Amino acid sequence: MEIWNTPAWPHFRHDPAATEARLAQVAARLGAMQGMQAGLSAEDRQAAFLRAVTGEALASFAIEGVPLQAEEIEASVVASLAHRDRAAGPVKRTDAIADLMLEARAGEGPLTADRLHHWHALLFHGTEAEERGQWRSFPMEIVRGPTGRREDVLYTAPPPDRLAAEMARFLGWLAEAPHPVPIRAALAHLWFESIHPFADGNGRIGRAIIEHVFASDPGGALPFSLSRQIEADKRGYYAALQAGRRVTGAAIDATPFVCWLLDRLLAGVDAAEAEARFLLRRNRFFTRHGDLPPRADQVLRRLFAEGEARLAQGISAGPWGKIARVSPATATRDLADLERRGVLRRGEGGGRSTRFYLVEDDPATPRR
Repeated sequence: MEIWNTPAWPHFRHDPAATEARLAQVAARLGAMQGMQAGLSAEDRQAAFLRAVTGEALASFAIEGVPLQAEEIEASVVASLAHRDRAAGPVKRTDAIADLMLEARAGEGPLTADRLHHWHALLFHGTEAEERGQWRSFPMEIVRGPTGRREDVLYTAPPPDRLAAEMARFLGWLAEAPHPVPIRAALAHLWFESIHPFADGNGRIGRAIIEHVFASDPGGALPFSLSRQIEADKRGYYAALQAGRRVTGAAIDATPFVCWLLDRLLAGVDAAEAEARFLLRRNRFFTRHGDLPPRADQVLRRLFAEGEARLAQGISAGPWGKIARVSPATATRDLADLERRGVLRRGEGGGRSTRFYLVEDDPATPRR
């Protein structure tokens, strides 16, 4: 018997004793993350927002095995941010996807059936998707793999004649649910996925619902892409969805899924904190070395833009010359000049392969 045919439906519950410690961690670290981001420039905060929205779109589609082009999505997000008040609808599918992601992260107004239909239409804009922008009209089974064998059916969703009533009950609960935001987001996602109201795209819409729940709270939108963290444990995601649908007495025990999602939120905070620390580190470096020659400033900013792993590799005359578009002799002189200034330090080795590394310690501050 499916859970929606039991007296427990749709009473999703979780065990506070199992979730309390994780929930406290999530709340504290999201608050600390907001403080870190406040220390960034407006330009850095905007760039971090762009990366989060773009990453969310890419990862949410990747979870379903649907690849998107990062450059196209980023360009569409930028365009959508610049033209949020446009009267005409999106032209390209990537523009429509960007609109969906930005609407979810705006968190404006309650979630309604009309809004979900709109999101579904955006999700499949320009495609021949079945029943775009409306509830499905046929039965839905969630299966393990492509075989379609009866023994591979993991879950059967409610029949189409129950969808309107089920979604009305779900949206009514979501508008008034008293749970802390992370718990509400987890339960909302699990409940929505258990209804599975669309012919396709339920996972992507369900993850957009998580974004909307967080963005609707005074704490604001998540400062990272949660779908990137879900994608990193995709097998765990599907297992947690299944584990969170167990009927226990008069309720459905969602504790396994709630705990799993809280752990993914903590992993997301880890990633966002690392990014914020790296940006602060970059800003301190260029503040300390505010008198860099223009060519050196250009090359070093390029290294920071390529990330922490690239910085750790250092740079030699060859790559310097390619980035700065100068001769090997000029690149060698540039590096030697920055070494004299105390901006770079020479690594071991010699000749053209000699690598130079950033000097980030303040010379006036003794090491411990």
